[in-house]
Amino acid sequence: MSLIEDHFKLHRPPFPQATDPAALLQHQSLRDALDRLRFALDRDGIAVLSAESGCGKSTVLSCMCRELDPTAYLVVYSALSSLGPFSLLTSLVAKLGLRARRFKGETAQDLVAHLRGLPKRTVVILDEAHLLPDDSLEDLRLLTADSLDKKSPFALVLAGQPRLRERMTEPQHYALAQRITVRVRLRPLTDSEVALFVDKHLRACGAQRSLFDPDAITLLFQHSRGVPRIVQGFALSAMLAAASGGKKTVDADSVQQAVLDQDAT
Repeated sequence: MSLIEDHFKLHRPPFPQATDPAALLQHQSLRDALDRLRFALDRDGIAVLSAESGCGKSTVLSCMCRELDPTAYLVVYSALSSLGPFSLLTSLVAKLGLRARRFKGETAQDLVAHLRGLPKRTVVILDEAHLLPDDSLEDLRLLTADSLDKKSPFALVLAGQPRLRERMTEPQHYALAQRITVRVRLRPLTDSEVALFVDKHLRACGAQRSLFDPDAITLLFQHSRGVPRIVQGFALSAMLAAASGGKKTVDADSVQQAVLDQDAT
């Protein structure tokens, strides 16, 4: 057991890299994002999910996937978004157990035919999509509308940093942008949500009381701008500073020390 768990009487390390569902704060922006993603998936549409790095994009995608019935949905996830168009198609067909054909068009036809023949509905998630080459985005448009009289063979979620929203406004992607069902923007936490976020995490680790003073929470919000990943980093460092100083509650001085420690690295 580490210094933090022992000092604050926690039964497991706080703020792990992979969030435990029990520690997840269902804040308003996250709930809104999930509602809009469900709307797109119900229509086998295209959703664009954008968020600043650290704002919980991966958390939203994980929540969405956990909600999907595995007997009714097949989820194909890829974060290899910097691949060129044919490489992207090859990666997708490989994830489905298929072999790429010699030509890109043949590979795309095989992929679409395979998806249309599946008993499950398919959800393709492309993470870090702001890095997708222009040609890959064009191929995705064609894949999601391969026939005039048929709906898309899969639902598509493009997830990435704010640059993704900007790219969808570029003239060469106008046709793809027209097909987008929903645009989802995940915002940072508010000051009151930061307090709930920290408390939820710590109580999931066994805390019996609030461990952060109100002034400490205020500083956490100011220095993190409400970005959850930054909140977690500062909170963990502040707990270590408080434990090293023998404090039973994390105060503003502990948070300030955490900020100074980060600035020194």
